[in-house]
Amino acid sequence: MRKQLNSFTVEQAKSYRERKRTIREWGRWIDRKLDEGWEGYLVTLMYKQIRGSEATKIEVMGKEVVRVYATFLTHLFRRPNAPSSRGKLPILIAAPDYPVAKHQKVILEEVKINDGLHFHGVLLVHPDRRLKGRVEDYFDNNMHVYVNNKHELLRLHLRPIEEHASYVTGYGYKTIRKRASIGLDGFVVLPRIESEMPS
Repeated sequence: MRKQLNSFTVEQAKSYRERKRTIREWGRWIDRKLDEGWEGYLVTLMYKQIRGSEATKIEVMGKEVVRVYATFLTHLFRRPNAPSSRGKLPILIAAPDYPVAKHQKVILEEVKINDGLHFHGVLLVHPDRRLKGRVEDYFDNNMHVYVNNKHELLRLHLRPIEEHASYVTGYGYKTIRKRASIGLDGFVVLPRIESEMPS
């Protein structure tokens, strides 16, 4: 899946059909991981006001996604690059998103920040890890590490995936599907090293 994402041409990346197909394949791939025992979470990241164009905002937000992942990784594994960690590293597939009209009442205040631009992602966590207890509890207890006055992140929320991943990806990645100006390049897929991605 990772190879397919990186091999798209510019024309394909801007093709609605290709974007829709990629999102559908991500949903199927995530469902397989859940069937294998991985824990799945829908992650929402909201940001403080960021100056600049849409592209600049997405770049800054993407860096925050990487920071959140890297911090979480160190709490899961003491030695992420050790052979014993191979195939167990958390997987985060995130993308920029805009709110839709039917949810406008819920996010009326937040839509004023960055014109509503934020990130959604699917976080997959292997059950064999150093961190004990629920992932939701970990984030609740350590939110100050992720959201503080040193960084651009305003709010971080996650909930367990209890429905088919195709529904979650369809919702979370809708802006990738709809906006050719963002396209597949908008995805932030972690870990970055392809060899670390589980099969």
